[in-house]
Amino acid sequence: MSREVLNAINVCLDVYSIFISLIIVISIFSIKKIENSAKWFAITNLIAVFYGFSDIFKRISDGTDLAWKLFTLPASSFLYYCLGSLLFLFYIRYVIEYYSQFEKLSKIWWYFCVGTIIVYNIFTILSPFTGFFFRIDENNIYHRGKFFALCIGIELLLYLEVLLLVIKFHRKISNAENIGFASFIFCPFICQIIQIANYGISLNSLGLTISFFIIYINMNTQLKNRLQNTESQLNVLDNKKTNLLNNTIINLSELIEHKDTVSKHTKRITKYARLIAKTCKKNGLYDNIIDKNFIEIISKTAAFHDIGNVVVPHPIITKPMKVTPEEYEIIKNHAEVGSNMVNDVLAVGFEREFIEMACDICKYHHERWDGKGYPQKLKGKEIPLSARIVALADVFDALVTPRCYKNTVSFEEAFHIIDNESGKQFDPELVMEFLKIKNKLIEITDTYSDSSIED
Repeated sequence: MSREVLNAINVCLDVYSIFISLIIVISIFSIKKIENSAKWFAITNLIAVFYGFSDIFKRISDGTDLAWKLFTLPASSFLYYCLGSLLFLFYIRYVIEYYSQFEKLSKIWWYFCVGTIIVYNIFTILSPFTGFFFRIDENNIYHRGKFFALCIGIELLLYLEVLLLVIKFHRKISNAENIGFASFIFCPFICQIIQIANYGISLNSLGLTISFFIIYINMNTQLKNRLQNTESQLNVLDNKKTNLLNNTIINLSELIEHKDTVSKHTKRITKYARLIAKTCKKNGLYDNIIDKNFIEIISKTAAFHDIGNVVVPHPIITKPMKVTPEEYEIIKNHAEVGSNMVNDVLAVGFEREFIEMACDICKYHHERWDGKGYPQKLKGKEIPLSARIVALADVFDALVTPRCYKNTVSFEEAFHIIDNESGKQFDPELVMEFLKIKNKLIEITDTYSDSSIED
């Protein structure tokens, strides 16, 4: 195979290697926050880009007496060896930085690398004058130097250092990562052996590119796994935060509504509302509105329905008889006050859909199907579905559990009252679904009765 053909092949291999290394460099530095070890790996690939260019200039300048090539061949040959040593320097620094996250490494590893590279470069500096690693003959043709084998020997020492580090830490990292680090040892080394046996073809850059690409794939996999773990941890923290805020408001609602007694009214309302919504979904009622997300949200936001009672004076809340018209007007204020409170409290940390449903429930759960409710006298389907569901649950609980101003009624009587209010106070379609689940509603009432002991 002619020198021209070999040079063309080598240039193509170098261009391919440069292209891959550039992709790796750009990809790593495009990440806003990267680990220190990743920076060293990116710098290693940046050096590999210049290493590839130096080899290209060495190839295209070889064997010609053009003036500029008489300069570029020795210069590019010199840079080729220098940059080759820097590849080891920065790669080993990357390996040391990576393993340092598991164990503090002795500085001897770094000092050995730096010392070896210094010796290597001293010989490289001498080469243009002595032909130590390489020489340029009178025809401007590159040849390996008389001590080229020493160059290979020094590289073997650096490969050995990487191998020892891999062996030392192989149990602390995944098999894929071990393969990545080991690829830097074997891919370039195997290419080096092939290159020695087949003088004229240059596979160094290709060997490095293969190993760097394997490492880069592993790095991306590790980054993806860390991002997934971080996302999972953030979801856990977000759920804890949501539950904390949710439980705080539930407990606050209980305290506001029942200042002097222990009650599980809020707990029951959330259970009733969830059951009604699930029954509607099962039977296809309002299937354009009620989905899994709607059910999950209403089972939490129903608890906020009477939080606005904080503005109602305590004597009115606990009055053991019917309130006066004036007192009733004061009570009616709690709907809008509660909506505003919930909007302000949930503004940080909750999705807009969650906030909107909570506000709707607070504001509209005293509206009536016939338009005679408050605060805005909405009627029919003008009333948000979530508020219509909670209104039904709230009245049922008020009927079957004790209040300071009334006695309880039996379950059958409660169901009868609600049935009679179908199309008046309540959504008639919701009432139909409500009456289908009498036994489950009774079970919730008994399970979360004010006299029960909650786990």
